[in-house]
Amino acid sequence: MNTTALIAFAITFVAGPLVCALVLRLPARVPLLAGLAASVVVAMGAAVRLQTSDVTMSLAAMWLAWVLAVAMVAQALRRRVYGQTRRWVTVLALLATTLPWFGLATARMMTGA
Repeated sequence: MNTTALIAFAITFVAGPLVCALVLRLPARVPLLAGLAASVVVAMGAAVRLQTSDVTMSLAAMWLAWVLAVAMVAQALRRRVYGQTRRWVTVLALLATTLPWFGLATARMMTGA
C-alpha cells in the first residue's frame, strides 16, 4: 500500500466515523439538520468545481459531503426512533461512512490501477 492509499485509508476509517460520531452527539434539532443539508450542498458544489483543477481535493470534498449526508440522515432517523433502534442507527451510520473506501478500491481494481 503506497502512502496516498494509506492516508486515504486512515481518513476513511478514522476521520469519517469520528466526524459522524461528533455530529451524532449533537442534539437532533431542525436547525442542525438544515445546517447539515447546507454543508452537504456546499461540499458537493466544491467537489464539482474542483473536478477539473484538483482531483484530490474534489474527492476530499465529495467524501466530506458523503459523511455529512450520512450523519444528516442518521440524525433525522434518531429524531423518530428510540432505545435499541436508535443505537443501531448510530452504528449503521458509523459503518456507512466507510463505504467510499470500498467504492474507490473496486474502481481501482476494475481499472487495474
